[in-house]
Amino acid sequence: MKFKNMAGRKSTPILYFLAIILFISFFIIKVDILLISSKLTGDIRAVRKIDKDSYIGILYTHSVQKSETSEWYRVGDDELILMEERYKDQGAGLPVDYLYKFEYYNGGFRLYDINKPFKEFVYRTGAAIANHRLNIDGKEEEFIKFSSPGEALKFEVTKVSLGKYLIWRLTHG
Repeated sequence: MKFKNMAGRKSTPILYFLAIILFISFFIIKVDILLISSKLTGDIRAVRKIDKDSYIGILYTHSVQKSETSEWYRVGDDELILMEERYKDQGAGLPVDYLYKFEYYNGGFRLYDINKPFKEFVYRTGAAIANHRLNIDGKEEEFIKFSSPGEALKFEVTKVSLGKYLIWRLTHG
């Protein structure tokens, strides 16, 4: 189908040119993503678009204390930086040294100013008690939506083309 512009000339070459530019841009433009994959197989489980300086939280119920625990990361340059940990109860899992700043916080405890970078980290999807959840800039979802109970998940930040991100997002959620 050929379209004519206002002067009556065919504009098909211009449309083809614009389509080619658009197609190429999908593979040139890079976006930051949180890539979640199986630690054992490497299969992609989920892909989430993130921004530099996004805050990512991993929230779960501690298996011993049966109370809410969370770890909070900030997105850096191809790394995740552990910023703080929050605990509702004192006990198993709560550090006893004071390497980081410590305060009582919302009825619990908070270690902060940790600033420890990770290229990747692994969490195992809770099978019964933990109810692991992923929080990205306030939007929360359960691990179980993209993984199986007991599965070890690797979390990492990477840059991919916009086209690859869109394909992965469509195929892996």
